[in-house]
Amino acid sequence: MGCGAAAGIASAYNAPIAGAVFIAEIVLGSLAMEIFGPLVFSSVIATLTVRGFLGPDPLYKIPAFQLNRNWEIGPYLLLGLSAGLLAPWFIRLLRATEEWAGRIAAPVYIKMCVGGLIVGGLAILHPEVCGNGYSVVSGVLRGEWLWQALAVILIFKVLATTATFGSGAVGGVFTPTLFIGASLGFLFGTGTNHLLGHFSVNPSAFALVGMGAFLAAATHAPIMAIVMIFEITLDYQIILPLMLACVVAYYTSVSIEKQSIYAEALKRKGAGDYRRQLAELHVRDIMKPKPLTISPKAGFSEIAEKFVQTRWSSSPETSYTIPSR
Repeated sequence: MGCGAAAGIASAYNAPIAGAVFIAEIVLGSLAMEIFGPLVFSSVIATLTVRGFLGPDPLYKIPAFQLNRNWEIGPYLLLGLSAGLLAPWFIRLLRATEEWAGRIAAPVYIKMCVGGLIVGGLAILHPEVCGNGYSVVSGVLRGEWLWQALAVILIFKVLATTATFGSGAVGGVFTPTLFIGASLGFLFGTGTNHLLGHFSVNPSAFALVGMGAFLAAATHAPIMAIVMIFEITLDYQIILPLMLACVVAYYTSVSIEKQSIYAEALKRKGAGDYRRQLAELHVRDIMKPKPLTISPKAGFSEIAEKFVQTRWSSSPETSYTIPSR
């Protein structure tokens, strides 16, 4: 299942490394090679297959970015802080909507119909709320949107995502998270331009960093977010502000909300139970206070009888002590 999910993400975003890291970091919770190796293999094969049809171009084509002055890193850190403050409330909004819908005594298909009506009503006013938001994000990264229109679409997109998620309809929150992050970053960059005056910055660059920062804050997976944004743009110049913003967003978010946007879904599906069991395990749980002892002069028949009588398993906590006296 993990390999299939990694292959799906890698092929959808042309991001083989991020696809493997996403599953390892968020779903499986381990980067051990016994787990990470197969994920990498499936991600690479899936990406090569898609590139055979669509080519090797990155998912988003953006204007060239350059960090002209060192002080420009400051606004990106503030953007990471803002994303870290807002992401927990987005997570709580989704969770509260899902809990509220779960208390309504109505069939699932009725709830889905209501969710569809809400999204359809919003789409009549702004069709951009539908789909994965690829066209809007591409336009934002190219600087084609006015901040007033983008602010309205951002609000509508949050409402549409909440209605879909809460109704139980099939759909994800990964691409909406990227959409929200890009919109927040662009609005933040526009506001920064207004405040700085003649020291102008590129709002599109803030949109790109905002995507990664909000993704890191919502998923609690900063490594995956950094790699993802790099792979979908292939712009190395954005790495420095992206890394700092993602890390700041992550630490800010986890200080407010301990659970990620996927925590409840993983809990319902039973994923990560072994991680919780290990985290709650104590030494006393696996320690045997009275281990079996065998005399150095014991014969084979006596030793065999001890094994048969105790019927200890071959698990790591089994302990046989041979006293020196």
